Amino acid sequence: MKFKRSTHSPQHNGVAERKNMHIVEIARAMLNEKNLPNYFWAEAVATAIYIMNQTSIIVVHGMTPKEKFIGKKPNVSHFKVFGCIAYVHVPYEKRSKLNPKVEKCIFIGYFLKQKGYKCFNPCTRKLQVNREVVFDEMVSWYPPLKITEDGEARNGDIPSNVEQES
Repeated sequence: MKFKRSTHSPQHNGVAERKNMHIVEIARAMLNEKNLPNYFWAEAVATAIYIMNQTSIIVVHGMTPKEKFIGKKPNVSHFKVFGCIAYVHVPYEKRSKLNPKVEKCIFIGYFLKQKGYKCFNPCTRKLQVNREVVFDEMVSWYPPLKITEDGEARNGDIPSNVEQES
């Protein structure tokens, strides 16, 4: 008896497995670059897929998937570094006279339903979408980890042999 391969099973589809692994590797790199905790993994994966859909790939003969579908090149000038500091403008109606005009947040992706950046405020633990954002792409919310010679640090976990730089 011969078994039929299922095309809907990713275990039997090497192309899908490689693409899934590629997405996970990109998301892991984005999280580790800015020392973000692992609970941002879903946003990192969504951002990785968004970026992959906007950028050129060889399979479509130098065209992006979006360009192939829509017929014009996408604008990537709005790309920002995942996990960087984002200063989100607070509208006048939501603040008093002496309150700050911006909130310091973490950039965690792009909003797909309208133009806007998704930013997370770790102090209030709230997610907000805003177009009026200023980015500091060189800085991370979480300080870099200093790893000693006798071990490695994992993202989101701080073992006893790791010190945080101030």
